[in-house]
Amino acid sequence: MNKTLLTLTSAGCLAMTTGIAHAQSSVTLYGIVDAGVSYINNVGTVASGGAAGNPATYVNRSRTAFASGSDYGDRWGLKGREDLGDGLAAIFQLENGFNVGSGAFASSGTEFNRQAFMGLTSNQVGSLTFGRQYEAITDLLESYGPDFTGGIGVYPGDLSNYDNSIRINNSVKYTTLNWNGFTGVVLYGLGGVAGSLGRDNTISIGGNYVRGSVVVGAAYLRMDNSGATTNAWSGSADGNFGSSVTAGYAGAKRVQIADAVAAYTFNALTLGLNYGFTQYQPSAFSSFQQTVGYNSFGVAARYVITPALTLTANASYTLGQAVAEGASRPRYQSIAMAAFYNLSTRTAFYVYGGYQHANGKTLDAYGNVVSATASLGDSANGVSSGSGNQLMAKVGIFSKF
Repeated sequence: MNKTLLTLTSAGCLAMTTGIAHAQSSVTLYGIVDAGVSYINNVGTVASGGAAGNPATYVNRSRTAFASGSDYGDRWGLKGREDLGDGLAAIFQLENGFNVGSGAFASSGTEFNRQAFMGLTSNQVGSLTFGRQYEAITDLLESYGPDFTGGIGVYPGDLSNYDNSIRINNSVKYTTLNWNGFTGVVLYGLGGVAGSLGRDNTISIGGNYVRGSVVVGAAYLRMDNSGATTNAWSGSADGNFGSSVTAGYAGAKRVQIADAVAAYTFNALTLGLNYGFTQYQPSAFSSFQQTVGYNSFGVAARYVITPALTLTANASYTLGQAVAEGASRPRYQSIAMAAFYNLSTRTAFYVYGGYQHANGKTLDAYGNVVSATASLGDSANGVSSGSGNQLMAKVGIFSKF
């Protein structure tokens, strides 16, 4: 009996070993922890509340505070891969954002707010994935756009999603293989509205060409909100209405973004150009009454002084359409700089600085025509200025694992 048991045990172990060899699998734990201190000279604090026909009033106060995720958003995640043979593999990724200062979720009630998807990848045809995912702008353009200087350097309020403020729920995404430097992405986010395939859906498509010293790319993102019955965002894509730049468009029926980048590297110096167009279309429930578009233009530079020390800078100009008859067009001019000092391949110190000036007229969250106020990049979402100027500085350290 003991001999029989030993034989069965040996056979079982051999079967398990054979299975593992045939279908190799792995799960990787990874993450980034980023912490520092930030200073903002003008943070708009509500002095009196607002309503339709009665804009809120603000006073500016400076703020020095602990900063979680100033360069990289704090995160941890799991990546999984199972080899299915013939160049085909099953993959998944779950990624949670958190505040390192408090330990809280970055998004209340959403554990894997950054990414949550699974799918198949093939050495012959590319990848097909399903879940909460990034779209083409983030996948293909972010690394070569105004994000050279992180969230502090992108267009005001991250108007064109160059700092991945937007993820897409319930989405299906196809990513091509790299064909001699070209990579493409096509994504569709299902809205799930009964009786309509088009309501609350999201479409994104883009491509980039990265070969040697040259980078060019373009991407389009269209987010639908036509299923909403109030002045609020409820589409399959995340809304991005937390800044004074974008707050007036939270009830948009549809948002369209078209971005493009080009960059060239000369030895240790990389120079880039970037462009973004963002358009908000109203519905019967929106607080704004006419289609409004914004054009943004930027230049960026990165210089690797030594393997340990890198300097970056960028400047941008954003011009919006008039938000009402007789209103002056909103304008935003921004400049940002950063320095990174690598202590190792995983850990680095950084220093950021940025300034923005805004003028003209825009809309507040109640649809009132108000003076445009500064909101420096994505870093100032939720802490926009109460006036046309904002200065920000950050210092911190991050470590990847």
